[in-house]
Amino acid sequence: MTNPAPSQLPANSSFGALELRDYLEIFHRRRLPLILCAMGFLIFGIVFAERQSDYYRSETMIMVDPQQVPSNYVQSTVSTSIQDRLSTIQEQVMSASRLQHIIDTFGLYPELRKKRSEQQIVAMMRKATVVDVANSGERRLSAFRIGFQSGDPKVAAKVANELAAQFIEENVRARLEQFNGAANFLDSELTDTKKQLEEKEHELQLIKSQNALDLPESRQYHMETLNNLRNQLRSTQDRISQAHQQKLLLKQYAPTVDLDSGGEGPSISPTQSRIQKLESRLSELRAHYGPGHPDVRKVEAELADAREQRAIEEKQQESLAPPKPAPITPSRARNPVLVAEEQKLDQEITDQTKLQKQLEEQINFHTNKLEQGPVFEQRIASLMRDYDNLRGHYSSLLDKKFSAEMARELEGRQQGERFVILDAAPVPQSPAGPNRLLIVAGSFILGVLAGTALVLVIEFSDESVRTEREATKLLGKSVLVSVPHVMGTLEKRKKQLWLTGAFAGTALGAALLAYAVTIFGAALI
Repeated sequence: MTNPAPSQLPANSSFGALELRDYLEIFHRRRLPLILCAMGFLIFGIVFAERQSDYYRSETMIMVDPQQVPSNYVQSTVSTSIQDRLSTIQEQVMSASRLQHIIDTFGLYPELRKKRSEQQIVAMMRKATVVDVANSGERRLSAFRIGFQSGDPKVAAKVANELAAQFIEENVRARLEQFNGAANFLDSELTDTKKQLEEKEHELQLIKSQNALDLPESRQYHMETLNNLRNQLRSTQDRISQAHQQKLLLKQYAPTVDLDSGGEGPSISPTQSRIQKLESRLSELRAHYGPGHPDVRKVEAELADAREQRAIEEKQQESLAPPKPAPITPSRARNPVLVAEEQKLDQEITDQTKLQKQLEEQINFHTNKLEQGPVFEQRIASLMRDYDNLRGHYSSLLDKKFSAEMARELEGRQQGERFVILDAAPVPQSPAGPNRLLIVAGSFILGVLAGTALVLVIEFSDESVRTEREATKLLGKSVLVSVPHVMGTLEKRKKQLWLTGAFAGTALGAALLAYAVTIFGAALI
């Protein structure tokens, strides 16, 4: 019978073709590697767990106490949430400088100071510190824990309490900084706004003082003054008209007479009389309506036409009149009473005409003031609007500053939101770790898995025929007789010695390996 080729291995050499009893036979046949591997890992776990040093963990509970005074009465100027502020405080307290100060104060890690750098020791302490939210509501954080682990239970409690104290101190400092920052900002804004308000107020006072007659309050004054000026103008025009009439009467009823000849003076023409009436009418209209009224302009046009007509008549009279005889010196002078009266009337007309011009200028001045009033009023309204806005902003800043000062005073009296220690970190009575039972159980499970893998590798790398069933499947014929392996006394003794050495060597090797790992791990820390 020929031996099968390597490609014609038994069917049980593949995982899928094996049955449960095949696996049981494999583990029974290869039980020694499985037992040795599981035992080695178990001994390694036991020695490793026993070599680990105990460490203690101490925790303190800190409650977030809300503001005692309702926010309706005193509004806090702290805008950040407690979660954000806690994260910021944690970063500050867990900084390298703060942790190094705690390490120096409590003399932590004395064995490692000569072996490790300050950064490595600080990293170890940061890893040994735990900040955990204990109870977080739907809207706000209500409490959190601070824990620290160390090989000395008293040191663990002291460091945990020190960290809690620094969290509380840093929270108070951070809130006061925010309060002071808000107050300083409001002070700066108040100073700037007050300066702008004073500048705007000075500008308003300057404009009002320089344009007192343009203010809306002066409108009534201008109207009353206009009425008085128009009455005065009307009176002046009446006096001028009366003077013209009196002068006309003097010329009509008491002309200048040559006392020697007794002749009469020249008579007044109708055009001249019409001119005088128009001048009188024009004075009355100007007094009532002012210089721009349509009736005034109409009378002025008629007066201009009459004067032109009078000039034409005088030219015609000069061209038609016979040459004048040589003047004869009167033997007597004109009537001195009439001359004096006429001079008095001329002086009256001159004075009243000057006064009339002055009154018309004043009327025009006050009229312009009334016409320019809406423009100036709009300018003043714009300035007043800016002034009112600044004053409102200044009042709002004053209220906010007062509220900020109250909030700062509230914080100074420890009535604001604060951190309160509910339970101080106690000295732990029992170690928090390591969990030796878990280490041993894990090592044993890992050893069983490793042994199983080793058994499968050994089994499927061995191509020898081990059972009658394998031979039957391999040869295709039934096996008539199987001869079991029979060991002699010497062989049994050798096997026992070999098993004893294997067990002892595995146990000793595992123990030494665990011992070396712990020493090497301690050296790396």
